[in-house]
Order: sequence, then C-alpha cells, then structure tokens
Amino acid sequence: MSLASLTESQRQALQWLSRLRGDADETERRQFEDWLGGSPEHAEAYQQVQQFWQQLGDLPDVAGKQLDAARGFVRHSQLARRRRNAALIAVGFAVALGFQYPEPLQKLAAARYQTDIGQRRTLVLADGGRIELNTATRLRIDRFGARTVWLEQGEAWFSVAHDAEHPFEVRVGAGRIRDVGTQFNVAIDRENTTVAVVEGEVALSVPGKPALALTAGLQAGFSADGNLRAPSVADAASGAWRDGTLIFKRQPLPEVLRQLSRYHAVEFKLTDSQLQTVTVSGRFSTSDLNESLSTLQNGLAARIVRDGDGTILISAKQ
Repeated sequence: MSLASLTESQRQALQWLSRLRGDADETERRQFEDWLGGSPEHAEAYQQVQQFWQQLGDLPDVAGKQLDAARGFVRHSQLARRRRNAALIAVGFAVALGFQYPEPLQKLAAARYQTDIGQRRTLVLADGGRIELNTATRLRIDRFGARTVWLEQGEAWFSVAHDAEHPFEVRVGAGRIRDVGTQFNVAIDRENTTVAVVEGEVALSVPGKPALALTAGLQAGFSADGNLRAPSVADAASGAWRDGTLIFKRQPLPEVLRQLSRYHAVEFKLTDSQLQTVTVSGRFSTSDLNESLSTLQNGLAARIVRDGDGTILISAKQ
C-alpha cells in the first residue's frame, strides 16, 4: 500500500502526525485541533494513525480533549470500520511511513486461500514462485511485499527462487521454515509439522533453539509445543499427493483410513478389533475412492460396505 492508496483524510492525518511529532508551534496545534474537530472522517483517520503508533509505543497524545470529543463523532459515524479493514489501514500506514509492522497485523491483513476436502489448488506468486495446496488446506500470503506465508492447516508444496535480500519464509505456529532456494513440502498433521526437502535447502527453526539446516532428501519437523525432530531420510510419500497418489509402507490400517478420509467426505468404521493391528502397503488414489476401496478389499481380504449416510464399514471376511 502506498500513500496514493490512502484516503484524503488519512493522508492529511499522516501529515499532521509528522508535523506534531516535530517542533509544531501553538498556531499549528490550533490548526490541527480545528481540522480534527471539523469532521468525523478526520477524527476517524487520526484515530487510526494514533492507534497504530500506540501499538509501537511511539505516539504522545497530542490531541488532548479535542481528540476525545472527536472520538464521539466516530462512535456514531457510519464510517466504523471492520477489524480486517483496520488491519489493512494500519499496515498501510507502516508501509507508507517506512516502518516494520507487527506480525499480528501483517497476518491479519494477509490474503487468504484454502481448499475443500478433495480439492487442490495452485497459486503463482508475484516473484514466479509456486504454491500447491493439498486437500483441506488453509494458508495466508502477505500482500505488502514480504515473502511470507502462514500455513494454518493441511499441506502445501513450495517451489521458490532464492533471494538473499528477501528470503521466503513459511510460518507454522511458532515454527519458521526459511528457504535457501528450494522445493519442499510442509504438512501439518494433528499436533506435528513435517518438512521434506526435495531440492535445495531450508533453515528450520523454533523459539529458543538453533536453526536446523535441512538439505535435499531429508525431512524433519516440530511439534506444536516447540520440540524439534532430528533430520531423517525423506519419506517417499512426501509430495506424492501432487500426482494424485498416497503411498503407504506397512502403515496401520486405522492410519491409512484416516489419511484417505482427508480426501473424501466419508467416515470409516472398523467393525472387527483384529483389523486395528493390520498393516497396509501400496499406492492409493486421492481422487478415486472406489479404486482405493477395491485395493483395500483385495489386499486385506476384507468386506467393505457403504452406508447411505457416508459411513463405510470394514469387517474381516469370515
């Protein structure tokens, strides 16, 4: 956001802020008070500027009683802003004035993208990078120039070009994944996040611990409480979803069913307790549920019945 994108009242408020933070004389202060009380739009704009600077701890209250009176106009004005618009304006002030804005505002103002169950989506970034969203994924992308993404749910594939002056960073909770020119997959599963590097290198970090360099062919991760997992050889299944495939190697059947349910709006139920310990290996389609059920039925010698309410019952053949 630039100064040109602000309203006239907001630009005037910024100008007054700059003058009053300097050596404004008594005449200028009276002129400011007249401007402030002359319109609820002026009061709204100045209040936005003041709130932003108060968040940074750098704005004295120069308006006194006049600002308090003007706030009365704001409360009754039809110009009351929504929370998101307030964040956009505050970030715009920071950009226009050349200051680093706080992360909560940065994230709140970011552009949101998501996919539904079974859906995939590809985003092309302004710098030519690409993000592929897997099923049931939600993320935000900074819209004010920072190469920052917040992955909030699900799984995404990142292919980005390295720029030492403007590093690309994926944030998951308190965890940070910073690229060094790479392709990598990030998956949030319950309370754990797994990062698998296919090409290049990333720096993985959590608060209070040294950054971990993760190179191609390796994976690592962290838990929601900030525990960092040591690197290991990347699972062959990482990123296979991009080809519409799930790969399992001796995985417990309940886990296989849980993964399949990420792609299909169904509920699996095991009716026989002995199936809880059965392991499964093989390739399964993320899009064709019937094919996946047929693979399971043949491989497990199991009986699979679909109810009309979206429940799939799996039982051992007698």
